[in-house]
Amino acid sequence: MKKIYLLPSFERSIKRLTHREKQLLANGLESFNEYLETGQSTFGFRLKKIGQENYEFRLDIRLRVIIKADKEAFYLVLVGDHNDVRRYLREYR
Repeated sequence: MKKIYLLPSFERSIKRLTHREKQLLANGLESFNEYLETGQSTFGFRLKKIGQENYEFRLDIRLRVIIKADKEAFYLVLVGDHNDVRRYLREYR
């Protein structure tokens, strides 16, 4: 099973979240972990490929989590809105 690592950019983006958004993040990460363990997603969880190695999943209508994947691990890169995701994809192709 692949390991999951938190990047410093992910930790910085968590600090900007409200308490409610942090709860949404915790629930989303539980769903992501369950998806990795079972291969089946919970209701409402969808992992979407947005680049060669990048994936995202939604926390709510506004917030997204960006994940970078390689052969050995998943890296949690960023939590942000649609503009943050676009900025990340533009800068780190």
